Amino acid sequence: MVLLIGVAGCGGEPAPPVVTSTPPAFPSIIEPPLKTAYSATVQTVVDVRTVRLSDGEEVRVKGLAAPAACWTEASTTFAKTMLLEKPVERTPDGEPVVSLRLTDGTDYALLAVEMGMARNENPDDRAMREAEASATAKRLGQWGPPCVAPSATAPPAPTAPAASTPAAPQAPKPVTGCSVAYVVTHAWPGGFRTDVTLRNTGAAEINGWTLQWTFAGGQTVSEMWNATPKQTGRDVSATAVPYNVAIPAGESLLLGFTASGTSTTPRAFTLNGHACSLA
Repeated sequence: MVLLIGVAGCGGEPAPPVVTSTPPAFPSIIEPPLKTAYSATVQTVVDVRTVRLSDGEEVRVKGLAAPAACWTEASTTFAKTMLLEKPVERTPDGEPVVSLRLTDGTDYALLAVEMGMARNENPDDRAMREAEASATAKRLGQWGPPCVAPSATAPPAPTAPAASTPAAPQAPKPVTGCSVAYVVTHAWPGGFRTDVTLRNTGAAEINGWTLQWTFAGGQTVSEMWNATPKQTGRDVSATAVPYNVAIPAGESLLLGFTASGTSTTPRAFTLNGHACSLA
């Protein structure tokens, strides 16, 4: 005896679809939480690459290597000017090595390397490599005096006067040539950030300097680095700080500032009273 069992859909008409009143359940995919940036305030600056934030955590800035010993103090001063008691955007959250962005969107690490305040720690980062190469070529920060000897030949040491003849104090040498490049790097409603490259185009070293200019009106310097600011009305002066008092012939230095108001390029600059050309 042969038992035949009919199977629906086998060798005959296809089986009809199953109809249910509820949709089938599929396993859900759980995405890992995204690491998002958050704002904080810098409460303490330990050095150019280490800060303590308002949440109490001490973090190190990604991409920055320790500066040369000859530039440690200057770089810390720069970091305090740029970060101390300022709001920053920290990313990623929850890690001891972080990126910091200023309120205008500037990457702090890139700025520090670009100004010669710190060395690049990440050779694979193209932007950081280019920033360090630029600072080295311009001899900015730790890539210039006093960390690196000036390229110009130092003048011979003056002969000591005879004991019977007291030495008269020498007046500072006048500026024989200078140029200024004034570049607004960032602007936002109600404020802007500017880099000022000052170059000694004369034949003699400048020892002690004050750069002066006049704003068109309404602009007020809020902070300055690599120089000490003073403003009276529209008139602004930037005076050398201890680590960049001397500018050898043919050399340049970078100073910068943030200000409130609308950015306009000043029409004229003077260095120790000597008119500078615009680069």
